[in-house]
Amino acid sequence: MLLAIGDVTVDLYLALPRLPKPGEDLHAARMILRAGGSAANTAAVAAQLGLPARLIGAIGQDPLGEWVAEELRASGVEIELLQRCPEAPTSVITVLVTPEGERTMLSHRGASRLARLPEFPLPPAGFVHLSGYALLEESPLLHTAMAMLREAATAGLHCALDPGLPACRMAPQAVREALREVEILLLNEAEADLLFGLDPRSGFREAPRLRWIVLKRGEQGCRLLGRAGEEQTVPAFRVPVLDTTGAGDAFDAGFLLGLARGASPAAAALLGNAAGALACTVWGVIGSFPGREALERLLQEASQDPAWAPWRALLEEAQTCLAEAQIAGEG
Repeated sequence: MLLAIGDVTVDLYLALPRLPKPGEDLHAARMILRAGGSAANTAAVAAQLGLPARLIGAIGQDPLGEWVAEELRASGVEIELLQRCPEAPTSVITVLVTPEGERTMLSHRGASRLARLPEFPLPPAGFVHLSGYALLEESPLLHTAMAMLREAATAGLHCALDPGLPACRMAPQAVREALREVEILLLNEAEADLLFGLDPRSGFREAPRLRWIVLKRGEQGCRLLGRAGEEQTVPAFRVPVLDTTGAGDAFDAGFLLGLARGASPAAAALLGNAAGALACTVWGVIGSFPGREALERLLQEASQDPAWAPWRALLEEAQTCLAEAQIAGEG
């Protein structure tokens, strides 16, 4: 079981030839609406891949919120902990996407920041995943996130944090406070530089529970660092890039799925790379992620590619993990 905590949003995508200059009118070639939010994305991809997922977050009592809830439910996410707040609208993010697939975001946090800690029994085992967007500002969501992390860590659940670039820039102390409660830190190199400078391993000195640091490196795959000195680089999958929004969230889902199914951290990282790559081939994640069968095909194609020969054992382990997740889900 995965319990994700963080923002739940409506994402409005505008495909632009380039970013506009100040004061300029620029027409979008395409407009797409998706349910989103970092925590929601991770929960949705995890559920699609075979890892049962619940989500703690908040939406407004409005049509957009009900639409988001239905999109999450259709993706397989358990939404009984999703709260409806009459005092604020559902959070909205406008995503400006250029032809290279890179995105620029404009956001209104709305109801997301109002999520409070629900009363429910923690599962006896599983993973708790926190999106750093919950740490951006003083809010009910911030207190909910920190209380949930402490409770889960005390109960022996595996806690993971993806801080995100805005929180690393705007709320580094809150990120460091959350870091002390987690076993797994998932972040990109820019975020690692802001938190740790040139030595990402210094994170182990700051966080007594921290076991793994995963550096997401986009087209260069990821770098896995362990407290005991382990270090491994895991390659990326080559795919046509349409939109990178949610790719890191999908990576988190693939990685946590692997660990939850007993895979080695390296095989889990390979699953993360594959899930992140697939997320780049579509607009957004929720309602568009290609799913488990597409992930199986991507792994199978790589296993037949001579360039992947050094990684064949990891590919086989990842494929076995995905098959076991499917069997468990069907059971």
